[in-house]
Amino acid sequence: MIDTNILLRAYRSMSRVKVMAETYEANRSICKYVHSTSRGHEAIQLATAYQLQPQDYVSPYYRDESIVMGIGFTPYEQMLQLLAKRNDIFTGGREYYSHPNYRGDDKPTMIHQSSATGMQVIPTTGVAQGIQYLEKYYPEKLRKGANGELPVIICSLGDASITEGEVSEAFQFAVLKQLPIIYLVQDNNWGISVSAEEARAMNAFEFAAGFKGMNRTQVDGSDFEASYMVMKDVCERVRRERKPWLVHAQVPLLGHHTSGVRKEFYRSDEDWAKHQEHDPNPKLRKKLLERGIHEDEIITIEKEAADYINAEFAKAVAAPEPDPVTIEDHVFAPATITEEKGDRNPAGKEKVVMVDAALFAIREIMEDHPEAVLYGQDVGKRLGGVFREAATLAEKFGDHRVFNTAIQEAYIVGSTVGMSAVGLKPIVEVQFADYIYPGFNQLVTEISKSCYLSCGKFPVSMILRVPIGAYGGGGPYHSGSVETTVLSIKGIKVAYPSNAADMKGLMKAAYYDPNPVVMLEHKGLYWSKVPGTEDAKTPEPSGDYILPFGKANIVIKADQDKIANGESCVIITYGMGVYWAKAAAKKFNGNVEVVDLRTLFPLDEELIFERVKAHGKCLVLTEEQQNNSFAEALAGRISKNCFQFLDTPVEVLGALNVPAVPMNMELEKTMLPDSEKVAALIAKVLQY
Repeated sequence: MIDTNILLRAYRSMSRVKVMAETYEANRSICKYVHSTSRGHEAIQLATAYQLQPQDYVSPYYRDESIVMGIGFTPYEQMLQLLAKRNDIFTGGREYYSHPNYRGDDKPTMIHQSSATGMQVIPTTGVAQGIQYLEKYYPEKLRKGANGELPVIICSLGDASITEGEVSEAFQFAVLKQLPIIYLVQDNNWGISVSAEEARAMNAFEFAAGFKGMNRTQVDGSDFEASYMVMKDVCERVRRERKPWLVHAQVPLLGHHTSGVRKEFYRSDEDWAKHQEHDPNPKLRKKLLERGIHEDEIITIEKEAADYINAEFAKAVAAPEPDPVTIEDHVFAPATITEEKGDRNPAGKEKVVMVDAALFAIREIMEDHPEAVLYGQDVGKRLGGVFREAATLAEKFGDHRVFNTAIQEAYIVGSTVGMSAVGLKPIVEVQFADYIYPGFNQLVTEISKSCYLSCGKFPVSMILRVPIGAYGGGGPYHSGSVETTVLSIKGIKVAYPSNAADMKGLMKAAYYDPNPVVMLEHKGLYWSKVPGTEDAKTPEPSGDYILPFGKANIVIKADQDKIANGESCVIITYGMGVYWAKAAAKKFNGNVEVVDLRTLFPLDEELIFERVKAHGKCLVLTEEQQNNSFAEALAGRISKNCFQFLDTPVEVLGALNVPAVPMNMELEKTMLPDSEKVAALIAKVLQY
């Protein structure tokens, strides 16, 4: 039997949670931001929270206020988030209620996670992946309990989220690698207004049977004593055995789906009454009476809960609002690399191709930093990447640091959140830019927002390598350009090197940047096989060479007298566009300057505007389809900032506006810009 004091502790918390829900409902005009409460889910949540130790990790979902309370956060701290107040310790008024994140020595760690259904499962599984790595290879870096207890990772989610494909990706990885994670599934038979019968062929317990190696159990999540015993047993097993578990807890839903989607909109009186029969609060109250706790003591607990919550709520309502001047704080963690350093062009060094420059950069990084790991499809020992961009790395550093994954772009991308949170630095890749889209949920929803919404506690330090671009008949799904799509995401940095030296310098800068970086690497420049791209090969820079983000480069200078006479123009470009521009410039005898952006965010606006103002004429050149592209947006920015210096409108040249790159090489050539098309537009601009 469970100690009665534990039952009393749980009832105090349940009583507080009940009053909190009633208080929020009674003050709807004050509690104006959308929120969910844990009413009906309190027993399993508190039972879970009571098993956790400071070295553990937990990812609550949006209905988990009782987990948050159970691990030691006060109602006042939770209410500050409910009301989006300045002193909200989790997100500073930026996030919904019950969206905590925490990094401290006294409580379990909580990474930031979104409200998107099921999206937290991959990042939290990434935590378990990182913990397993530390446990096996760097145990001295693993945080343990006071008596040497190993950490467990708990990911909480609703049963309706099990239908999400990304949940399956996480389960697949967890059982394949036998990670020390517990998936706590709270099943209240609703997915907003969709019943379980309408939406699911099976519940989470039944679904988990399909994942060989997933241990599983079920419990009445409205019964605190049963829930406590199950969670105690499962947590102890995972601490010892280091294997994944799924706990399926059946619970009632005793509140609205959210404050904005109310129960009366979609639930029948019969359904509501059925759920009330399983209210955890009176169940635990009855159990206490059976244990000999006097009714007066229980009433005292309930009255104290009401008085305490009313005081906490009044204090939270009176708390100050966020200061608007902080709105742009924590978009990024501060970058440490601000100056170009090292020898870019060492004497006597042979030229290397871009793909090797990236390989050498990562090799040097991994030699110096044991926390660096590289994974993705086919990057392991057997192949070393479809472009051989990871060749030899697995042989040198081992399969535990350089390894293959399944075809799981979402997992590859999203797991970096958890890996970064435990102190690792993941370098991952998708095989082609066209395949980035399955990972986009994680990149947008979890990675890009983590630093901002955690007020700087959880920047995601990762590199995502993306081979990009068209050449040689790669066809519709291996040739796309995605920079505009990627750049629409705020909170990530984007590099696009055009030569080997820049590749190595930017890769090093990306590694030392504490923020998420997408490296767009043109596969047509990897080996300089495309005619006219020989200059992509450069001497390999020194091992300490590093090139900061946000520094564009003038790769061809125009003659000063042509500039002075108004007879010149500047081409702003990047990637393959650099080589089209350089080839075209040769036809104009010093009239053309070419600026290589090198990074697309941050963008070197200072140099761009300076050069446009000097020339008065500008062409922005891109490989992307032109309409609504980054290039057109940049042209608009240039027009606004340089308007009084312009002699002609800013021109833009990109690919034709067709949905995909055709396979046929003649059609591909027709679609893409080239040096001849660039030269024709320059002649028009210069009236040459």
